[in-house]
Amino acid sequence: MFAGRYLWWMLIAIAIFLFFTMCFDYVTWLTVVSSGCARIAGSCGPIIVTMTGSMKPSGVYLAGGIILVVTLARIHYLSMNWIWGAIVAIWFVASAPFPLLLANGWTGQLKPETVLDGLPVAFLFFVIFCAYIGWSFEESGARPLGAWRALRTIISVTAVYGALLALSEAPAFATIPGRVLGEMRLSTSIAALQPGLHDVLTLWASRDTFAYIVFAVFVVGLAASLLPQNLEELRARFVPPFMLRGSRQ
Repeated sequence: MFAGRYLWWMLIAIAIFLFFTMCFDYVTWLTVVSSGCARIAGSCGPIIVTMTGSMKPSGVYLAGGIILVVTLARIHYLSMNWIWGAIVAIWFVASAPFPLLLANGWTGQLKPETVLDGLPVAFLFFVIFCAYIGWSFEESGARPLGAWRALRTIISVTAVYGALLALSEAPAFATIPGRVLGEMRLSTSIAALQPGLHDVLTLWASRDTFAYIVFAVFVVGLAASLLPQNLEELRARFVPPFMLRGSRQ
């Protein structure tokens, strides 16, 4: 999936998410009003339950599914290692509850401190990486993650750290074996290991300060991977307009 189509599908997914989280309640209200169910006591309940309990979550899941699928397709198109697909899937699962938390801000029930407390580091990793692979590598001829082996190693190590941190923080990873495989003992064991893994990754600190430092290194690494490969392109775009006619290059 080339960059233009990737960005187009991303915008479609974001639009779907915003519609179902911020506007769908008005659609539900309009449906209830136009149906005239208020004339019969108790007849509006099934309509509200169907629209808010089934259709609204389905729209949110649809948006999330589109984002995950197009991200994996973009990774495959760029011929990146399949491990990046696994890392992205882990980030996605760990950060999935956070956009639903942001949806409550539309109703005025969300406080800034609640957002900061509920912000998973995996969500930041996921957003930055999705924005990074939206760069038109196929047009500029640049190589994803850069051409320097040391830089690629730093980016990969920080990404793996973010995935391990996501595994240690998200309760979903402990419940998946019990739901899918029926292995409740495995789910219990994973849930018991998660706090210890989180303490090791955060250096036994009460806050995720070290995790944010690693995330900052990840962002700087991605930015640095773009700079050397695109200096000539930037120079070709910005230097000529400032050159006087007849001047030496």
